[in-house]
Amino acid sequence: MDALQVEALITLLLDRGADIGARDDAAMDLYATDAEQARQALLAVAINPETPEIVQASVGESLGQIAARTGRALSDEERTRLTPAASWEYEVFQPG
Repeated sequence: MDALQVEALITLLLDRGADIGARDDAAMDLYATDAEQARQALLAVAINPETPEIVQASVGESLGQIAARTGRALSDEERTRLTPAASWEYEVFQPG
């Protein structure tokens, strides 16, 4: 995934006025990048209680997949701030 694709997905993910399905798709697609700005955008959405639950879950899944693939798990502080839907999906991908 090139930098322009990542940037476009992040913009869509962070756009609260965008269609929920489009935001959900963006969240799911961002699992395929190791870009730090994508991780930060996913985390920002994952801790926002106003984010629709389906998007929270997709963001958590992408964060979990990134962490499993790269070995860069969220810190304990970051994990405690996740919404319940994001936290549950994140944990699915953690070795245990």
